[in-house]
Amino acid sequence: MRPVLILTFLVCALASVALAQAPSPGNVPPPPPAGVAPTPAPGTSGALPEAALPAGSETPQMTPADTQGARETPLDADTFDVRVHRRLEEYNQRRAQREIEMTSYADASGNDPGLELFADPRKVQVELKDELDREQISEQLANDYAEQAREVLSKEKAVEEFIAKRGKTLDTLSKQTGAVNRRDLEVALANLARLPESPEIEAQMREIDRRLSEAERLEKDLPARRTRAQQEIAGATEELAKLKDLEQSYEKESKAFAADALSAQNNRLGLADRLEYYLVRAQAEDVLEQGRKATQSVQHLSASSEVEKTLNSSATIAKPESDLAQLRNCLQQSGDVQACHEKARLAAKE
Repeated sequence: MRPVLILTFLVCALASVALAQAPSPGNVPPPPPAGVAPTPAPGTSGALPEAALPAGSETPQMTPADTQGARETPLDADTFDVRVHRRLEEYNQRRAQREIEMTSYADASGNDPGLELFADPRKVQVELKDELDREQISEQLANDYAEQAREVLSKEKAVEEFIAKRGKTLDTLSKQTGAVNRRDLEVALANLARLPESPEIEAQMREIDRRLSEAERLEKDLPARRTRAQQEIAGATEELAKLKDLEQSYEKESKAFAADALSAQNNRLGLADRLEYYLVRAQAEDVLEQGRKATQSVQHLSASSEVEKTLNSSATIAKPESDLAQLRNCLQQSGDVQACHEKARLAAKE
């Protein structure tokens, strides 16, 4: 009965693992855990005792979908660093529960080969759920870091545009010569002062004086404006270098998590093969156990004593040669078979 129970369980387990063999989308939660062990038939030696059932099998596993529903706020509402921290923290909590469950299977089976035959596929199924969860979380984190790298790249372009704009401003400031412009205005003002007074002349002189004051102010502020533009370009260049480093870090983490997801997927395929092996082994063990029972209870059929007695005894008793000779003489003389036979029978009784 023990291999039959294991075979039944493995068939059900393989049905649930079929989904785990396909590539999973980033936001699809892992399949629901098979938390409760199947109840064996009474009197079977292969069933785990009630006290040996793992504690993890009585506690439902928290899948990513469960933790999403239990969150006070959705992950999308969090900042990037908080979102990453929450994903990892929730995954570590689920993984700790699965490790407890796997440890309980190992403790329950002990060194009993029969219990190990039952516990091994259960541990593999928990490991399959763990790798599926790791694959999904790794894909989510890879996408998070890739999206963050794209956002940083857009900030880089904005900073580069700012640097180009400030470079043009600095070129313009470098080409300005306020002294030439101021001297021209001074000459124009001196020429107007020699002309006869009139309202028009006075208005032109006031305008030239205003422009002269503005030219003097610009000439005075020009070095400071150049210095400020140079400082802004230098500061923006430093920030651009930091942004590029940050983008590379995000891309590196994204690739690392993508590699983790691929590794988890390959592990899932290997674990599915392992579970298939347990199924084949359970089928073989079932046949072997039936064979052991059949060979242990063999009862060979022997002949009865009467048959042996009959076979060992002589079938007929040969007549003496004298009787045969008399019978032949009678037959030759009379030719009456019945009379000769009766005569020989009477002779035998005497």
